[in-house]
Amino acid sequence: MKTMKTLLVIVLFIAMASLFVTINTFKTETVYRKTLPDYGEFRILSAGNNEEVKNTIDVTGTYTTYADPDKVEIYLGLQTDSDDASDSQQQNAAIMQKIRNGLASKGITSTSIQTTQYSLEQIREWDDIKRVYVNKGYRTIHIIKIKLTDINKAGEIVDVAVENGANRVDNIVFGLSDSKTKTMRTQALTEAAKNAREKSDAIASGLGVSITKVIHASEGYIGVTPYYVAKGLAAEAAAAPTEISPGQIQISASVSVSYEFA
Repeated sequence: MKTMKTLLVIVLFIAMASLFVTINTFKTETVYRKTLPDYGEFRILSAGNNEEVKNTIDVTGTYTTYADPDKVEIYLGLQTDSDDASDSQQQNAAIMQKIRNGLASKGITSTSIQTTQYSLEQIREWDDIKRVYVNKGYRTIHIIKIKLTDINKAGEIVDVAVENGANRVDNIVFGLSDSKTKTMRTQALTEAAKNAREKSDAIASGLGVSITKVIHASEGYIGVTPYYVAKGLAAEAAAAPTEISPGQIQISASVSVSYEFA
């Protein structure tokens, strides 16, 4: 009889120990993950999960402003056609030298000039009668970019280039210098952040809550859009000085912010 009592005590002790281990396992394990073929991954949160759920308002602030340009880039040059490839190149080189000399007379140094396109290609046209492409000679194209900080000289420079043989004025692009770009980008981001706060305050007011702090903030986008003046593929000497009026440069930015409220 005494032996039976002893055995019963041992069994009860083992059962209680097992129960204690099981309870502690449920207390310490807060998240279970399981993947089933039909349902994918899911999560089960136990009663012991201490993860804090924050009350947040997520907004995107935007801002757009405009600035006067302080630089201009002019893309111009010439194309020369000839029956002979070498003759086309030589004509092009001679005229381009005249253009460069004309620009130099206006104070444009070689450091302000950059070649952006140079090509020699065969001119081929479709003959409807013979039903074949026919060789019509060769074409050399040489386009240069002229950088100016005095934007008021853009029209004058175009006229000088055309007077000296340029027959292509592809684009005139007004923009901002690096220092001005940096200043305007900073201003745009600052104002976009202010706009984000204004939006969050309006939402919080409508909900009857108060913003307490910023949880997260990140730059969305920021862009500086140059002002383009397309002059066309062909250019002729103007009877009167060319007047080119620059437009303003657009600067836009956005900021995404997450606010906590109470």
